[in-house]
Order: sequence, then structure tokens, then C-alpha cells
Amino acid sequence: MPKLYYASPRDLPTLRPAPGITQRILQADHATIAVTDLAPRTVVETHKHEVEQSGVVTRGSLVMVIAGDQRILGPGDTYRVPAGASHGARVFEEPTQVVDVWAPPRTDLRPSAASVEPGPGGTA
Repeated sequence: MPKLYYASPRDLPTLRPAPGITQRILQADHATIAVTDLAPRTVVETHKHEVEQSGVVTRGSLVMVIAGDQRILGPGDTYRVPAGASHGARVFEEPTQVVDVWAPPRTDLRPSAASVEPGPGGTA
């Protein structure tokens, strides 16, 4: 993996894992970071993964459920999802952005050529 010290959003691979969800992914040696934009009324279905996740809401608001505990989150609010815990979310009426960090890295979020949106000039 090349050393990436700084990146603008346009420099990061973009994934669209489900309707209403756009992620810009930064893979590091010991963590994965995603800047995730969520369209109004998007539902992130309940799921789980085997790595710890933490994050912060940077814009908008959503209701999140982690291991059965529900909370409404807005800008500046943080959350932590233990490895293996079920979690999901529902976005309210405005575009919402969260920054997620997974450690150790999420290998399933490494973009493949088919899932990466082309960058400027038509290259991924």
C-alpha cells in the first residue's frame, strides 16, 4: 500500500454499498476510516462485523441502535460498536454524515475495481 499522508475527498475511493449511502474509504495499516454520506430517510439495516467500530456524527441526525440500545444522535455525538454487536440506523429528514473508524481494518471494505467510482479523468 502506498504511503498516503494527506487526501482530499476526491482522492479517496468511493463506495456505494446500498441506496442512499456513499462512503469515501481510507485504508490504514491498523484501521479503516470511512466518511459516510447518508441521504434523508436512509435505513442502514441491522448487521454486525467482527471488528470494533466507533464514529462521530458530523452533520444531520439519525437514530442508531447498538445491541438493542437506541439513541438519537446529532452533530458531535459519538458512538462505539463492540466487535460482534448487532447495530443499525435510520436517518431523519436531512442529509447526514458520519465518520466511522474500524479497528483492526475492515478488509471487506477494500474497494475492488468494479465497485470504485471513477475519479477525475475517468480513472479509479
